[in-house]
Amino acid sequence: MDIEIIHQDQDILVINKPAGIVVNKAKSVREPTVQDWVSNQLSDIQESQWQELVPTKFDDQYGAPVEIFNQRQGLAHRLDKDTSGVMVWAKNPGSLVNLMHQFKQHQVKKKYTCLTHGKFRIPEGTISAPLGRARVDRQKFAVVSEGREAVTEYQVAQYYPGFSEQGRQELEQIKKKLSLYQGFSLVDCWPKTGRTHQIRVHMKHWLHPLVGDDKYVGKRRAKLDKMWCPRQFLHAARLEFVHPRTQKEVNFTADLTQDLEQVLKFLS
Repeated sequence: MDIEIIHQDQDILVINKPAGIVVNKAKSVREPTVQDWVSNQLSDIQESQWQELVPTKFDDQYGAPVEIFNQRQGLAHRLDKDTSGVMVWAKNPGSLVNLMHQFKQHQVKKKYTCLTHGKFRIPEGTISAPLGRARVDRQKFAVVSEGREAVTEYQVAQYYPGFSEQGRQELEQIKKKLSLYQGFSLVDCWPKTGRTHQIRVHMKHWLHPLVGDDKYVGKRRAKLDKMWCPRQFLHAARLEFVHPRTQKEVNFTADLTQDLEQVLKFLS
């Protein structure tokens, strides 16, 4: 599995996750996962090296740090299968519960870049809408009154009114259908909560679904999007948190992947 390591030390492993790979192991997942790859990178655990990293407010109702680490194998947070970008993994029980505590307290700062359909009427703002399982399709999430609090700050980085000449030439087979599109917006997002599919659902809720997101964009547009965008255009661009050992803020970034850069070349 070809995964770029952005940084690693005795406590954390920061990677640039490729798209198309499931993060965590599950009974329903048969292909290799990022978790499988990470577990092969971890060295033996020595208690004296990590005990001091456990937060003073650690709650052991879900198990001791070693139990949690053995169960999660360093997994501190998740990205969707088709989302690329920065992820941090813990290399010992102390750093794991420390990072999990930061995520739970919304202390980790995350920045994502996405390409959405349409032009935003308000180019910068905050979306605050509770999320929960969709009533009709339980595999999806939706804005529901009884859902959990979800907040996303966003800012439009660039608006594309249509396709470039190069894009029109390369998409000759669907040239007549390109008029169905009403422009695109490249958007930076800062989720303040960590709900499943949060950015994807919030963008759809504001009538700006992600390009290539076949779960939320609708069947008609999903079919067209696949002609020029191989996956949902969503990338974890930046991650900032307090290092479990040094207690200093650290941040890590990952540039847009080549497939997403190629998508932008279709636009003008």
